[in-house]
Amino acid sequence: MGCAADTNGPYGANRDADRRARWKEELRALARTLGLADLGVTDAGPLPHGDYYERWVADGRGATMSWLAPDTRTRPTDLLPEARTLIAVAARYAKPEHEPQPIAAYALRDDYHHSLKRAVRRLSAQLREWVPGSVTRTTVDTAPIREREAAMRAGLGWIGKNTMLVHPQHGCYTLLGTILWSEALPPDAPAVDHCADCRRCLDACPTDAFPAPYELDARRCLSYWTIEQREALPPELAAAQGTRAFGCDACLAACPFGGRTLHAESPLLPTLAPLQAMGLATLLEEARARFWKHFRRTPVERARRHGFLRNLLVAAGNSGDVALLPVVARFCDDLDPRIAGAARDAQSRLAGGAGRK
Repeated sequence: MGCAADTNGPYGANRDADRRARWKEELRALARTLGLADLGVTDAGPLPHGDYYERWVADGRGATMSWLAPDTRTRPTDLLPEARTLIAVAARYAKPEHEPQPIAAYALRDDYHHSLKRAVRRLSAQLREWVPGSVTRTTVDTAPIREREAAMRAGLGWIGKNTMLVHPQHGCYTLLGTILWSEALPPDAPAVDHCADCRRCLDACPTDAFPAPYELDARRCLSYWTIEQREALPPELAAAQGTRAFGCDACLAACPFGGRTLHAESPLLPTLAPLQAMGLATLLEEARARFWKHFRRTPVERARRHGFLRNLLVAAGNSGDVALLPVVARFCDDLDPRIAGAARDAQSRLAGGAGRK
């Protein structure tokens, strides 16, 4: 039921504060009903570490990802000038039993943008119902706001040495969304960093993409190369790719934080078991003949057919599995020179391995 704030006099102010505290808890309960793992609240002021982020982009550590330009990412009010409150939500997804896998865990499910957007829009509608005439804006990964910094200040978790949000119960296996609201809610306490002397995530990185704790250089990150970059991988990084073909979970899997829910299925973002079960041979065949049918509604779509096939062929060459030779050979005359080149390289390495045996 909508109601305007009554703040006339001390009793009115107290009633309004109690009402808004109750709203926050009701919103948190609604988030759980919608399948979200957690919800936190902070103000809409400038997000921390803006100067560092600007230097990070200026130093080229964002590689070719021009959309990371820091224009408005530090100031939520640039997205919604009326904003007084920022609400951060986290959706968890299941941690696989083993790493590496051909496809990173977050992509072994339908595109999270759709499911997460539905949930945050429902929360946003509830806020506007409570205060008719109020204004909201929702974001899920595509708007210029630094969601991890927002989530940390809203108390959902801290930013680990691998630059991922670390949730106490769900580890690094969460995806984030935010809601900006023109009304005020009582803020939660910011999260406290618990990484201490641990450096498991840094040591697990196969490409040394972390020049220092809490610093990522995307130019050396396999997730960047296998998802965003369309050109051939440098030989050193291609070798380090191993059997990964879309993303890399090495630094996530190494993190020791998380509770009993880490491997449990998420009600909002369930794993697509058939996709998880596919090995390199099946993935190559399906991506070759039916890419859009199998991957159109998953995050894998972002790599596009030629990018994913390139990655799969590099992974096949790294696998040492000579049984993949007949599958790889079908791509050696592909019309896309990037795919054909990756296939011939994989064929050469697999055949060379067979000869040494």
